[in-house]
Amino acid sequence: MNSGGESLPLHSPEKRADEGYVKYVCLHENAPAPDVPALKELDALRTELFDAGLIGMRQDGIGYGNISLRTEKGFVISATATGGIRELGADGYSLVTEWSLAGNRLSCSGPLPASSEALTHAAVYEAGRDAKCVIHVHSRPLFDGLREAGALCTPPSASYGTPEMALAVADIARAQPQEAVVVMLGHDEGVLAYGPSIGAAASLLSFAVRNFLSNACSGETSCAHGACHVS
Repeated sequence: MNSGGESLPLHSPEKRADEGYVKYVCLHENAPAPDVPALKELDALRTELFDAGLIGMRQDGIGYGNISLRTEKGFVISATATGGIRELGADGYSLVTEWSLAGNRLSCSGPLPASSEALTHAAVYEAGRDAKCVIHVHSRPLFDGLREAGALCTPPSASYGTPEMALAVADIARAQPQEAVVVMLGHDEGVLAYGPSIGAAASLLSFAVRNFLSNACSGETSCAHGACHVS
């Protein structure tokens, strides 16, 4: 909330009809949930982001936001169509093992297919070995505040879930291999943060929320990673 007590509009009421759907070729193998030691920590952060309104589901049933973590075999990412669930547990994640940015395809395994934005996460991991965690959130005031502050941006022509978006993110990640916050201009309200650990990525996003939100929020609610609640 702002100083006047009015709720900040996290999301626009009207969005592109194709957002939230998988656009790449997904080769999914039905398998047990990924066995990754740090998955509980990742899921706990995702729950904090859900409670903050940065990951969730719109009134029309389209989910937004996702989170991932590099593994020895690739990366784990929150699965598609899970935006409305507060706590996913291991069954809500998919293990991505192979991908092609230019070919617009990936292979994954787990109870559910990977998120519709999985190739964008793959772009960060492909660009270098330093980034270990990627967070993709949606927030109108954060998106606008970062854009106005001159933050790193992908081109407006690169829309969500496309090779153009993945390649644009890869370009940024090669230039900023360890950490960055990126405004996804072709994916309205979309903001990407990545860092060398779960905590580092969370702290970077928290810093962005505290300093670049287009209107100051109350900050009355705290969480383990210091994320500022903006709803």
